[in-house]
Amino acid sequence: MGFMDKAKKLAEQAQEKLDEVQKQFNEGQQGQDSSHPPPPVEYDQHGRPVRAEPAPPPAEAATPPHGDPVAPAPPPAEEPERKDEYAPPKLTGGDPLAG
Repeated sequence: MGFMDKAKKLAEQAQEKLDEVQKQFNEGQQGQDSSHPPPPVEYDQHGRPVRAEPAPPPAEAATPPHGDPVAPAPPPAEEPERKDEYAPPKLTGGDPLAG
């Protein structure tokens, strides 16, 4: 019975903590001004919510986002000269066994 008593005690403590947190949450909700509910949401002909004030224009970025299809292509980067690196063999023909 010792295990069941411990489990019951822990369950009661957990319930007390939940009750306390719920009470704090409810008090916070009551602190908000409920006398002025938010205005109803209006929707356009496509079912999208309409904002009361226009959205601010997006900030101009110095560089376009990666993969922007309408952005001009960046200039090709020059590759540094390679020295002492592996060079693949040149192809001589289609038959690998021909000598």
